[in-house]
Amino acid sequence: MPRRLRDCLIFGLLLLATQALAVPAKAERDPCPSPGTVAVREDGMRLVFTGEDPVEDGLCLVRMGENTRRLLFGFWAPIGPDLDEARSALTRLLAGGPGTVVTIREHVVTDSWVETWERGGEEMLTLASGPRRTIMLVRQMRLHGPTGFRATARYWIDSDTGVVLRTAHTHLEGMRLPYRDLAITHLDPKG
Repeated sequence: MPRRLRDCLIFGLLLLATQALAVPAKAERDPCPSPGTVAVREDGMRLVFTGEDPVEDGLCLVRMGENTRRLLFGFWAPIGPDLDEARSALTRLLAGGPGTVVTIREHVVTDSWVETWERGGEEMLTLASGPRRTIMLVRQMRLHGPTGFRATARYWIDSDTGVVLRTAHTHLEGMRLPYRDLAITHLDPKG
């Protein structure tokens, strides 16, 4: 093979490899951060991921101080007893590309809870422990009923581990829920 043709082929392969690295992140990983992964919030609270719930697929166990929380895919707190709709919707959201939209509905006593999630693009976040590639999700929440409210939350989820690195909440109307913004300063994916 002539040297010029070989050089062109090598250049073409390098270009393809570079483009493959730039492909947007997909959630092609385990549903939960690896056991032993530690995230440290800006207030010093350590979140220790201990694995997936042995009974419910996709529910991740997260130790925060003395408490352990069960979060679907590590970021969604179940409202009611039925997780199937949420698990299916969030699976589609994480597997889809930018612009994917899903809806989750729950009925709680006299109120109806509706969430619409949209997957945004990738963004880089810089933590004290280094830069991380993230997937941005936008969550529109609405509670219909006597104690209604409307709010928006944005989540920046680490592409490699699935850990939420930052959240930003905006109250729009009605009752105020105790949501707070979150920022992770250190991430140690030991698992």
